[in-house]
Amino acid sequence: MKNAEESVARLDSGHHTMEEEDKKYTKKEVKEIVQKQFREEHKQPEVPLSDEEQKRRTKLMQKMIIVTGGAGFIGSHLIKVLNDQGREDILLVDDLTDPRKLQNINTLKFQDYADKSKFIELLGFLAENDMVERIYHLGAESSRQCKDGKYLMENNYQYTCNIMDLCHLNKIPLVFASSASVYGQSEKQDDASDDYTPESYYALSKLLTDRYSRKFMEIAEDRIIGLRYFNVNSDGKHEQHKDDMKSALCWMTEQYEETGYINLFEGSREFSRDFIPVESAIWMTMNAMEKGRSGIYNVGQEKTRTFYNLAADILEKDFGSDQSNIRFIPMPEDIAEGYQKFTEANMNNACFGTTLRP
Repeated sequence: MKNAEESVARLDSGHHTMEEEDKKYTKKEVKEIVQKQFREEHKQPEVPLSDEEQKRRTKLMQKMIIVTGGAGFIGSHLIKVLNDQGREDILLVDDLTDPRKLQNINTLKFQDYADKSKFIELLGFLAENDMVERIYHLGAESSRQCKDGKYLMENNYQYTCNIMDLCHLNKIPLVFASSASVYGQSEKQDDASDDYTPESYYALSKLLTDRYSRKFMEIAEDRIIGLRYFNVNSDGKHEQHKDDMKSALCWMTEQYEETGYINLFEGSREFSRDFIPVESAIWMTMNAMEKGRSGIYNVGQEKTRTFYNLAADILEKDFGSDQSNIRFIPMPEDIAEGYQKFTEANMNNACFGTTLRP
């Protein structure tokens, strides 16, 4: 199948209008369209196919991997790894309003693209026709400073719950992104529990999503897995669109290259985070899909570093500079409200391995 959008939104002609995208196909129509497409691609005459042969061809041609947030930081890294493994039968879902995301996807190989606003309806069609192998749902509003609770609950909570329900009904394996922000100020960061007090709408949207997913844990046929990512770090690749949400390693390096120093908030000698390289986070994400069972799990390194130590190491390793290039500034009130001073992943519950390759 050359293009999943051709086979879904423009199956019978390849040139449907936007108004025609809402058309619902019967199973008989899908069968006929797949037969026609197969004959055209393989230059075969129009000969009847048995139901068994049609079922076999349909299965081979239609199964795909879906990555939502595929043009984002973690999502684009994930697709790159899938490409390295020889997988290109990928449906990338995202919102490409921000032109900077082009740099994340212009070298990736994927079969089709869908805007996130159309995805839930599209997923219903794909799932009903057994066209989905697995879903990595990594797309969400990621700004912890977003104050629009209505938007966050619609975009992060309800959207993800809709995907979960469709995966449950159609037995599609799902890994979805949660966040260590759900832990708030608690130093007990146990992924087997949801008994935490979120301190932002973002954290609330993620915690309620985790709670919703718990109902699928006892269903043996389901594989619905939530991953509470801690501080995923990179050297800046695929982060140019993130503005103030760039990883610490990225923004510290960029700031030093531009200004000659690194600004840290007062107290950063004590503020500790569980920083995990994006490569390790991707490996754990894929390992969870392969080996995990339904549940919520932390994704971290089980160790912490202060922001000060991270900055000092960047200066020493990359620039040969000393710690005099670190400056301390007051923390703005809007950031101080709900700011986590400590995170450390408890990995005791992780049923899919550790961050290190065996």
